[in-house]
Amino acid sequence: MNWFNTNAAHNLINVLILLLTGLVGFDWTLFGIDAALALKITGVLALLKILINVVRDGVAGLVRNQPAVEGN
Repeated sequence: MNWFNTNAAHNLINVLILLLTGLVGFDWTLFGIDAALALKITGVLALLKILINVVRDGVAGLVRNQPAVEGN
């Protein structure tokens, strides 16, 4: 799976966070998810993104200037 890398993981996590927090009017209780649980899941997903960055780039990578994205 060459297409699935840390950037793809970040994008997937962003979509999951958007679904949980962006659909404010959606009734998540149909799926057994109340507001507090949705907030906890969102917090864990955000923490997961930070941990991915630390493992990939080290703690110093969190504050380092990022290189420009190169296109094909």
